[in-house]
Amino acid sequence: MNEQEDMAAFVEARMFATLVVSGPEGPVAAHIPMILNRDASGKAVTLEGHVTRINPLTVLAQSPSSAIAIFHGPDAYVTPSLYHYEREHGKVVPTWNYTAVHVVGAVEAFSDHETLHAQVSRLTNRMESAAAVPWKVSDAPADYVAKQLNGIVGMRLSIERLEGIRKLSQNRNEADRAGVLNGFTHSNDSAAKALAAEMKKA
Repeated sequence: MNEQEDMAAFVEARMFATLVVSGPEGPVAAHIPMILNRDASGKAVTLEGHVTRINPLTVLAQSPSSAIAIFHGPDAYVTPSLYHYEREHGKVVPTWNYTAVHVVGAVEAFSDHETLHAQVSRLTNRMESAAAVPWKVSDAPADYVAKQLNGIVGMRLSIERLEGIRKLSQNRNEADRAGVLNGFTHSNDSAAKALAAEMKKA
C-alpha cells in the first residue's frame, strides 16, 4: 500500500491491533481495539486504546516509548496446485497471501477519568452502531463505570508513519494469479474469499 489514506481507512475498518512496545528487557505486546484520531485536515495523527492497569505496558509507557501497532487483514495459504505453471515444470513453492498495516510511533499512557470515559464511550458507540438496540456506556450506573475506569490505563500512540502491504500474488504471472483468484473465490475459507475480493479490486 502506498496511499496514506488507504492505510488509515484500513486501520479504521479493522480497529483491533497487536500493540508492541519496546522495553528494557525486550518487546511487550497487548491485543486491544484502537481508535484512529484525525486532525482538522483529516490526517491520521494518533491511535488510542486501553489496557488493564496490571498490564506491563502501563509501566513501559509512563514516558513515551517506541511502539508499533499491527492491524491484520485477511490471510490465507496459497497452495502451488493453484498455479498454472505448476503442471508444466513443478518449480513452485507454497506461500501465504495477506494484508496488514503497521502504525509506528511513540506510545504514552494516560489515566484521567474524563479522557478514558470519552475513549470507551467513543469505542462503544462505534462497535454498537450496527446493533438493533445500541448499548451506551451511560446505560450502566455511573459509579460502576467509574470503578471500571479505575481498572484501565489509556494508551495513546503518536503516529510517525504508516506502512501497509497487500500480498496478493502480484509477483506471479497472469495465469497463476487467475488460478489463485479462482481457488480463493471457491474456497470454504472466509479469509480466502475476502482476499479474492481484494485481488479483484487490485
